[in-house]
Amino acid sequence: MGRPKALIIGSGIGGLTSAAMLAQTKKYDVSVYERMSFAGGRFTQHNHDGFQIPTGAVHMIPHGKKGPFANLILGSRKRGGLDLSRHGVDFIPTTNFACQIKGGRLYRANNAFGVLPWFPISDMVNLTRLLSKRAKMPIVGETENGYTWLSKRFSKEFVNFLDSFSNFAVSLRFEQMPATSAIRLLQNSFWSDRPHIPKGGCKGVIDGLRKDLKENGARVKLSTEITEILPGSAEESTKNNEFCVGIRRRGRDNSIWVGADAIIHNGGHPNLLKVLSDDFEVKEEITEQVTNTQAVGGIGFCFALKENVPHQGSGVTMLPEVDRVGGYVIPSFSDPSLAPQGQHLMISHQYVPSSDVKSEIGKGREELYEAIPWLSDYGEEICVHSYHRNWPCNRAPQGSELPADIGIEGIRLVGDGVKSHGWMMIEGISSNISKVVNEIKKEI
Repeated sequence: MGRPKALIIGSGIGGLTSAAMLAQTKKYDVSVYERMSFAGGRFTQHNHDGFQIPTGAVHMIPHGKKGPFANLILGSRKRGGLDLSRHGVDFIPTTNFACQIKGGRLYRANNAFGVLPWFPISDMVNLTRLLSKRAKMPIVGETENGYTWLSKRFSKEFVNFLDSFSNFAVSLRFEQMPATSAIRLLQNSFWSDRPHIPKGGCKGVIDGLRKDLKENGARVKLSTEITEILPGSAEESTKNNEFCVGIRRRGRDNSIWVGADAIIHNGGHPNLLKVLSDDFEVKEEITEQVTNTQAVGGIGFCFALKENVPHQGSGVTMLPEVDRVGGYVIPSFSDPSLAPQGQHLMISHQYVPSSDVKSEIGKGREELYEAIPWLSDYGEEICVHSYHRNWPCNRAPQGSELPADIGIEGIRLVGDGVKSHGWMMIEGISSNISKVVNEIKKEI
């Protein structure tokens, strides 16, 4: 009898890392199916006249080499990592921990506590108290939203700065998440390393994962859709497997059936529930939770900058004086390969307060030129990305994470709908991978 078959649906960062962890054991027959024509999901990039334009992420590793993502990607296999440094994967630190533009002036901080001199001394005292609890300690009895809770303890200026950070990082304002989520997000951020840029951009990580998968015999099939998931007994060819999965090339009508003994889904809970047959029972409370969870959208602008731009640095820069745009980053100051020689790439991000995305894009553009005094003279807009509907920024908002286990043995979910509480962006995605993969190993 052959090795158990593990089928990964979706080649985003969650799907590829899960596949790599299983493939490295050499105990499983691993296949990845991706409906898009490229791997990486929102954590990769496309070349635009020498500018490496991200598909969603902003070429940013939030917690540098001290966060869950670095532990997963660069960590040794003995400690549960993938050790992708042997494939050339590396992270480069940003020039500053954080920056902000206020009153037209650029402020820079080289470490987490370097931001505190910008604000009243009471903020330093209260932040020390908050951080002393550490992120792992439960905080109970906090039913307020994050903005209300923080406003009772910190100055308005400091809260607005933090709110800009939340907007940039998770596409939400603090008033849109529970206080406990805001608190843990801040604790994890202030106790972490400064942000880093992946060498070669997001695609540098994806290329490393693809090399590792190939080295360990795993297959990645692009432009391939999942049409249905049935019990293995549904087809003669899959009767010895736990699941019978219908797949087809995009644009074609006919499907073929493949067998699987375990499934890891990286395409969001609604899409998994859509292809599961009625033979599988999902608890009603989980179905309701998925139905009632609204994915988060966002808008990102990419600008080409002149070499002598006044802001020389790659630190994430907050814009606390505007309503929509959270901030921007110029990653090419850490990795010049992300832009043509003699130019730089700037990427901004904003949340979307209304369903009129076209209008929000226009308002966000106005805010950028209003908040960044040098942008009109040194920058040229390359493109604008909007993330909404079935291509969201977060399939579950911070503080509303969905379960990885929906009650079907042999099936788990990964991705930005199941981030561990208090971890943002790819840090949240990666913090959940090892647990999911270990559960799957036990159930195969």
